[in-house]
Order: sequence, then C-alpha cells, then structure tokens
Amino acid sequence: MAVSEGTDSADEVIKDSSTPPEQATGKLPTSGKKRSRNGCMNCRRKRRKCSETKPTCEGCQARSEKCEWGIKVTFRPENAQTVGDEYRSLFRSSNTSSKVFQIVDVTAEIARDYVTEVPSPEPFSESIDEVVTTLTSPPLQDFPPKAILDLPSPVFPLPEITSSHSLGVDFFDFTGSTFLSPHFSDSTFEDGIFVPGSQYQELHVELRSKLMDTARSTVPSRVQSCVPSRRASVDATAEALQMLHDGPVIGVTDIDEESRRLAQLSPAQEYVLWQNYISEVAPWLDKFDINRHFELVLPIWAKDVGHLKYSMLALSARQIELKEHKLELATSLALYQHAIHLLSPALAQRTTVVLASSVVLCVLEMLSCSPKAWRRHLDGCAALIQALGITGICGGPEQAIFWCFARMDVCGGLISLEQTLIPMSKWIGGGALAEDIRLLQAKDNCDTKANHIEYLLGRVVELLCRFGRWEQRHQDPNLVYTHKQYVSHWLELFDHIETWHRNRPQELKPILVIPAEHSDPPSTFPTVMYPNCPAISGNQLYHTAALLMLKHKPASLHLSTKPRSMLWHARQVCAISMSNSNHACWSNATQPIWIAGQLMSHASEHRAILELYERMEREMGWATKWRANDLLDHWGDLQS
Repeated sequence: MAVSEGTDSADEVIKDSSTPPEQATGKLPTSGKKRSRNGCMNCRRKRRKCSETKPTCEGCQARSEKCEWGIKVTFRPENAQTVGDEYRSLFRSSNTSSKVFQIVDVTAEIARDYVTEVPSPEPFSESIDEVVTTLTSPPLQDFPPKAILDLPSPVFPLPEITSSHSLGVDFFDFTGSTFLSPHFSDSTFEDGIFVPGSQYQELHVELRSKLMDTARSTVPSRVQSCVPSRRASVDATAEALQMLHDGPVIGVTDIDEESRRLAQLSPAQEYVLWQNYISEVAPWLDKFDINRHFELVLPIWAKDVGHLKYSMLALSARQIELKEHKLELATSLALYQHAIHLLSPALAQRTTVVLASSVVLCVLEMLSCSPKAWRRHLDGCAALIQALGITGICGGPEQAIFWCFARMDVCGGLISLEQTLIPMSKWIGGGALAEDIRLLQAKDNCDTKANHIEYLLGRVVELLCRFGRWEQRHQDPNLVYTHKQYVSHWLELFDHIETWHRNRPQELKPILVIPAEHSDPPSTFPTVMYPNCPAISGNQLYHTAALLMLKHKPASLHLSTKPRSMLWHARQVCAISMSNSNHACWSNATQPIWIAGQLMSHASEHRAILELYERMEREMGWATKWRANDLLDHWGDLQS
C-alpha cells in the first residue's frame, strides 16, 4: 500500500500497486488529486489552495488582500433550458422553415430570472375572467355567436398564447421626451402575439420579406385599371392553391370550397365575419373616404380574389377576439396564414388588389402588436406603395388605400418619434410643401380636406424630427434643420395649419357646441358635435397638429396674431372624442388624447379621460390601457 505524496489529508487517494483500483474500491479509477472549485477568486487567480474560510480565507488574511467570492454555479436537471411547447413552430423540419433569419434579443429572457416578476397588465374590464370563461359574442340575428365563432383547431400546429390582449404594455422614455411612457425598453417589451418563435411572427417575417423583394423588383408597375379581371383572379387563386396542395387547377366554386375547408371556416362562420367587417371594421378603414372603397368595393373584389377575401376575414376575426377578450387565437391565425399563402405567389403581379390585401393585413398586425413595433409591420407596405408610384391624389381605390396606410404611418411616427416611412415629399407628388398644398386644394371635396390635415400633421412630425425636437435614430445629417431653417419652416407650416381651419368647408364644421359650464348637468369638457367622420377626426387632427406646433414654437418668435392656447386645443381634442362616439374616429384618437391629456391638471379631467379610454377599449377591442397607464405616470400625484 502506498500513499500519494504532496496531498492534504482530505485529498488522499489510496493506491495499490497489485490490486486494480476498481477491484479494491468497486469504483472507476480517478486522478491522483481532487481539485476544489469553491475557493475564493484571489486564490483561484493565483492558483493557490484556498482554505475556503468565509468571509476571508486564510491565504487572503496572510497576504492582507480583500477576499472575493464568485457565484456558486450548480447544474440541476430542473434548471435545464429547453424549447417549450409555446414555440412549437421551432420543431418544424428545416426544409419547410422560413429562409429569413432574425437576430433575436434575449436579454429580457435572461434578466427575467434575476428580477421580481411583474404581472402582465389586465384589460379595463373588471369582468374579464367571466368574459374569457363564457366567450360570449354579441347577438347577431339568429346565429348563436359561440357556436359559429368557436372554430375547430386548424390542421397546422398553433402556438399556445396566453393572452390576445397584447397592447396593454408600458413604454420607456429613453429620449427624455414626454410623449413616450417612462417604462419602455426596446429589449423588454412584448410584441403582442408577434413574439419570437410564434407562428404569427414567422408568417409576418415571411410576408415582409416578400413585400420588400417585390418592391425592389425591376418589373415595371402596372398602368392598367386596378380592378382585377375575373379570369386573372381565378387563375392566380387556383395557381396558389395548386402550389400549396399539389392539386389540380379547379374552378371558382371549387376554389371557394377548398379555401374555406383549408381555413376551417363554415359558411355560417364566414357570414358572421363578413357582417362584423362591414359594420365595424370597414368604417375604420374608410374614415376619410366618402366613396367607402373598403366597404363597397373591396368585398366585391374579394369574391374573385382569395387572398383579399381571407385577409379581410382574418382582420374581422382578430377584432372580434380582441373585443371579446378571447384567449384562443385559432380563428384569426388560420385565416391569417391562409391569406399569406394565397397572397405570396400573387405579389409579383404588383396590382392594386395585392396592395389592398397587404394593407388589410397591416391593420390586423397593428391590432395585435405593441404600438412601438408598428414600423416593423408597416415598412413592407410602405416600400410597395412607393414602388407602385401611388400617391394621395391618384384617385380611385389606390388613393383610398394610400390614405388608409398614411394614417397608420403618421400615428406610428407620433408614437416612435420618427419620420413617416413614406417620405412626406412623396405623399402628394409636388415635393415641396407649397406645391403639395396647391395640389390638395385643387380637389375641393370633404374627404380630401380631411386628408389635407392628415398630410399637415405628417409634416409636423417631419419638422420636429429634422430639427432634433424628437429623437431620430435614422436621421440623414443632410436633412437636419438649422435654427434659422426651423423658424422659417415653422412659420410656413403653422400658417398652413391655421389656414386649413379657417377655410374648412361647412361639412367639416360642428353642428352643435355646448360650453362645459352650460351643460345640464355641467360637464368637464365642452360638447362639440360633428356631422361625419372626416369632420370628427379631421378637426381632432388639426388640434393635435396645432398643439404640437405651439409646444415647440421657437422661443424668440412673436406672432402677429395671438393663437389659441395649447390648453384650449388639448381640451378640444378630448371633447371631440367624448362628444362623438364614432368607432372609426376612436380608432385614430388614442395618440391625440394622450398628447392632449398631458396638459390636464384637474382630477375631474383625469377621470373623464380614463373613462373615455376604458370605453374605447371595451366597445372596440382597440387597446388603450397602455396610454392610460402612461398618463397616470405622467400626472403622478396630481391625480386623485
């Protein structure tokens, strides 16, 4: 028997030259020296044995050094990180996965284990648990909504998502501006149902990539009428189905039946979705369009074009899910995926009906993702619109589609404090502000006047970004204004905004105004009633634009005519939404109310705004609680 030398008693290893170690001990042979990994950092760096005495080991005491200890790392089976069931789409075979890759920031996932978990925001409704349990829908003629809208699970794997009420998130103000929530962080916000690994996200990435490729294509844009021929539409839809399912080219009737079957949609369910689209969703999109293209024209096109039909039905289903707080997303996801599968092979046609489907799907994504992430869901359509050469005065369905997208573009700019994705110089075609105004004024109708003030608000966003009033992460140094240029452009733009208000036609003026003190009973805000959608939203956009301009007025500038105060404009913004309960206009009011609400200081004003936000979310499904929370943080101890 021999004892190894140079080891401490705790590390002694008995060796027998004649008997194999495994026979003597019943264990496999080990090295002659065991090393401890629990020593202090100083001893480990110096490669010296540590006594492991805490808080100061004997070696550090002898050397008069500060004893530092590392984090003890243990490897336990229960801590093993695996891909959960909520990311089922990651298990798909590689030959069917998307060829577009993203670098995903997982900082939040790592940091989550080191901080106290914050519960996800609850929707406004106090009876959310009851709503989720019953999944009841508003009665619609003789059809039982629950039986109609509870679709069976689609044939493809679905992500298990715990909440469809995804917009109730807070934002962190990393710019110091008061127009973002103080709780936003790019690395920590949840992008609604478009989270990494979800099938929604993968489908969106696929569609966005193909939209960008189509926009960059050198194929000339079409110049013929945007109305698709029945034969061409049938051929395109049949070809898409054949590519997906290796089936024969079939007729129109067979296409409808096959598409409905693949999307797990019965005729009765389709009826409910069409009813909701026409009565609730289409007015949102036709806000400034007196010809109501999204309500009257696009459904006719959809009879022959599968991707347009299922895009519209997917948007309708998503709105119902949000309004009813439904946690099960099989309906909208099935229709969303089917619409993209039909749209993808048709993108190369570069037609207006293709653009219409893309914009409708954009609206669906706006409903389902964090507002701060809107630009990621809009840039594909922005590229396609510019590639097709569509502007705000081209007329027909193209013009209606352009302005529907433009409203989302401006709202996204107000939220992210960045310029619009479509440069303002390309909105009308004149390039310069004065020329664009001249072209807009040449069209003397109600909806163009409303689009006019939307354009001016876009110019306000551009002005504030170019002069550095707002952070501009993608700013071109050649487009930054000097102070002298800013004063000049501010005066010109503010004059156009006030001129719009003075010269607006009778259709855009209120039909009833009741001061707050004359109401019975007295109200917090005045009553300002308008006759139509362009008047409601157009005037609210005017007050928003004027408020932003006055907030950022050059300090040295003195106007010859004293304008209305910022507080007056802010109260008008709130009063318009409170006096006109039009859902189409409410869908465009979340950000203006947030900007105006920051100027309110009385508790009654705060309560009225919060109640308005709650009502908007309850009746429409359009999330507003995230902005209500931002206002609560901004008001601080002023609220009571």
